[in-house]
Amino acid sequence: MDRFAMAEALVSRARKHAAWIGDDHGDPYEVAMLADEIGTDLQVTAKEILDHLRAALDYCARQVWQDLSAAPLGAIIYFPIAREGAKASDFASLMNAKMPGVPSASPSALAAFADMQAFADPANIWLPELATLGNSAKHEHLQVAIVPEALIHMRRDENGTSWTSFEPGHGPKRHHSWMALLQKPGGTPEHMTYEARYLVLGEINVELAHYLKQAIGGVERVIARCRTLTEVPD
Repeated sequence: MDRFAMAEALVSRARKHAAWIGDDHGDPYEVAMLADEIGTDLQVTAKEILDHLRAALDYCARQVWQDLSAAPLGAIIYFPIAREGAKASDFASLMNAKMPGVPSASPSALAAFADMQAFADPANIWLPELATLGNSAKHEHLQVAIVPEALIHMRRDENGTSWTSFEPGHGPKRHHSWMALLQKPGGTPEHMTYEARYLVLGEINVELAHYLKQAIGGVERVIARCRTLTEVPD
């Protein structure tokens, strides 16, 4: 059984689901955002994407464990995910609990899985966030975020590119790929007042389109890295 192929198939489905949600005019994303209502199809599709991505990671972990350790027989294998803020020094024990025998059997596998964690690179923050979403008791992850009278900085650089940013305390945890900005009366010459709307994954407070792009690309990189571990022995 090629579990990497299964992982790739799950990511392919996740990409198709994400394309259906969209991030352009007329897509389900915009319809939900402007209506202030998450429909059943959109909520279920978002959950399926997250489930597919988490399952793809576990398939990778199972294949690496099978090829490098395979003991003890009947072990339940999960992809090791260090929580946000975890220490690198604690990772070997976490990995051994999720993939028994692999850290000792393959130092390169231990190093590779450590490199995938958020403590190794802040760009990997999507990984513990995926664990948070997967471990949540809530099944309705998606919400319409409405930020009333949010202060927005707007500027245009020397190349003519327009830039916007939220005042501290407003907006998603990071980045905002897609949103509606509805201008409101008031404000000052330095600040204009808007109502901002976007779709957010509530447990992690990250805008949906940005998170899906980051997580889907991240899982694809994990699959490719794990394949190399089973092809080149220590």
